[in-house]
Amino acid sequence: MTGNPSKPQLEPAIRSALASLRRRIRRYVWAEGLAAAVAWLGLAFWISLAIDWFFEPPPAVRGIVLAAALLVFAGVLFKLVVRRAFVRLSDRNMAMLLERRFPQFHESLLTAVELSEHRPGPSECNPLMLEHTCRLAAAPIREVRLGEVFNPRPLRQAMAGAAFLALSVAVLAIGLPGAIEIWTRRNLGFSNDLWPRRTRLAVEGFDKGLVKVARGADFDVVARADLRMPLVPKTVEIRYRAEGGSRGRATMVREGTADRSRDRFQAYTHTFRGVLAPMEFDVFGGDAAVRDLRIEVVDNPTLVEMFLDCRYPEYMQRPARTVPVSGAMRIPQGTDITIRARSNKDLVQVEVRSALDDASEPEVLQIAGRGNSRAVEYRAGPLTGDKSLLFTLLDSDGIKSREPVRLVLAALPDEPPMLAVRLQGIGPAITPQAQLPAVGRITDDYGLARTWFEYGIDDQDAHDQPIPTQEGNPTELKLQSALEVRDLKLKPGQKFLLAAKASDRYNLGDAPNVGTSERWLLEVVTPEQLRAMLEARELVLRQRFESIIEEVVETRDSLLRVDFASDGKKEPEKVGEKPPSAEPGDAPESGPPTPERLVALRTLRVQRALQNSRKDAHEVLGVAEAFDDIRQELVNNRIDTTELRIRLEQGIVGPLERIGGEMFPELERRLDELLGALSNDAQGPRKRDLAREQSDAILLAMRQVLGRMIELEDFNEAVELLRQIVNLQEKLNDQTKQRHQSRLRDLLEE
Repeated sequence: MTGNPSKPQLEPAIRSALASLRRRIRRYVWAEGLAAAVAWLGLAFWISLAIDWFFEPPPAVRGIVLAAALLVFAGVLFKLVVRRAFVRLSDRNMAMLLERRFPQFHESLLTAVELSEHRPGPSECNPLMLEHTCRLAAAPIREVRLGEVFNPRPLRQAMAGAAFLALSVAVLAIGLPGAIEIWTRRNLGFSNDLWPRRTRLAVEGFDKGLVKVARGADFDVVARADLRMPLVPKTVEIRYRAEGGSRGRATMVREGTADRSRDRFQAYTHTFRGVLAPMEFDVFGGDAAVRDLRIEVVDNPTLVEMFLDCRYPEYMQRPARTVPVSGAMRIPQGTDITIRARSNKDLVQVEVRSALDDASEPEVLQIAGRGNSRAVEYRAGPLTGDKSLLFTLLDSDGIKSREPVRLVLAALPDEPPMLAVRLQGIGPAITPQAQLPAVGRITDDYGLARTWFEYGIDDQDAHDQPIPTQEGNPTELKLQSALEVRDLKLKPGQKFLLAAKASDRYNLGDAPNVGTSERWLLEVVTPEQLRAMLEARELVLRQRFESIIEEVVETRDSLLRVDFASDGKKEPEKVGEKPPSAEPGDAPESGPPTPERLVALRTLRVQRALQNSRKDAHEVLGVAEAFDDIRQELVNNRIDTTELRIRLEQGIVGPLERIGGEMFPELERRLDELLGALSNDAQGPRKRDLAREQSDAILLAMRQVLGRMIELEDFNEAVELLRQIVNLQEKLNDQTKQRHQSRLRDLLEE
């Protein structure tokens, strides 16, 4: 019995072929995967270059593109290299590849590899047959070309693509190294450097892409194209995005046509009207773009409160005070003013200029760096005239106030003293012995310094007569002073001009302010002439008083015509006749009067009586005042007598004041009571009779005064007659003396 044969082994040629195929597969995988990765990197470079060149996206977009490229690159490596290069390749896998590619093995190679690896038992496989199979597989292995197992097209395509793209990048790097440098800074370093342009645009007024605009203000965007560049865009477009989400675009306005020979830039403008919310915008023109410009909306700087520190002139003797500004400020002239204000924002500077003088240079107040950058203090100095100051604010955001804050200072000039003065008891004519009493009020806002009478005689120079004033700084003087004329030795026929004057303490000008009262031109007459003038006035007043008495009689008679049913008078019997109580002008009755008609007639008559009584009372008091003026003129001109003064005061003025001030008001009271009882036939007659009695009492008193006026006139006539007799006696005495002297001369001559 023979022993078991030894285990069959694969031929060394087979093993060598399988190992070589395994190595070549791995090299293929690495080569194809790396070539594909290199090709993708080249393609990604060109894609990112194109995107960056044409669109110049912001760094965030460039970061996304780079991340996507790296992600795809990692995917290519994983799919084409990692997943295949590190896979276990067994002899069986290699045998299957060879069997599929080379049919001459007739599956002997795969069978030999599987059985040699599996090691079947004697019952499963005859060792002799296995050995035979191994020899059959080894025969054609020497003739197999392992390279035919591979498909060279994918590898060639990957290699070609990688080579082409790598070469193109190399050519670009050699030809345009600046482009590679810019791409590297922008896409790897995420720099904001721009690509070279044929057009260069710049937008004015932005600091790091930001500008602040006052809320509600218009904002002008000014873009400038550099004329030194090859391309000057015909149009420039602005694309904006408001904070609320709205978007829009607009073509900027080209400002004229710039000339390359003399101009540096071509300007384009666009105005955002009434900016209320923040916005971002980009400017495009030619191949240039200015991106990510932002407008921030801030409050407009203004002064929220303002005060005036006022130091008044010393002569006013007023303490300094601080007043809040409200509208136009009226400040006394000469006041030293310091303006203090507070703004709603931190300020950098304030320009102050006069609105009344456009040519003046503004005064600049530097606010930045102070402890409180919202406080403004400006010394305006003494106020010599009206001022209108304009405050233009510049805040820390670089915003200038759209409209300057206006402060109007109206200078109140120190007015001259006011003199409400009159001559009391003096008419248009005076005697040489008169005194001229002046009464009234003299006022000044800040105090009186001096008061005096100024008088002139005919065309002579004016003279002053001081008027005593209170000590201190009085702002009001109740004047009760008189100028003695007899000391001036006036003569009849002269003209005397008089006025009261006052000066204040104003010391800011050449002289103080002087106020003047009414000027009185008085004629100097003899006492006889003045008495004659006063007697003529008395006569006029008596005639006027007589007419008042007649009106009172008519009023009393109208009360007699106020009838009541209880009086027992008959009604008119005939149609068309006037009733007995009718007044002239009343229309005849067309029928028997009704009760309403009778009440209306009574009311009309009583109202007329009431109106007349009021008027008569006023006129009586006027006559009393006129007679009192005559009395005062007599006294002030020193031509009165005790008897004449008593006649005027006790016989005329006093009774007239009692009639006008007491008796007439009582009549008005009784007429008011009668007016309320006209529809009452029981009370009406009694009230009417009371009013009649008062009217009769007034008439009696007035007639008594009239009698005294006549007596005064007779007294004046008697006095005048006596005066004439005295004058005649004086003339006779003078003539007698002259005749005696003449006879004495004749005797001496003889």
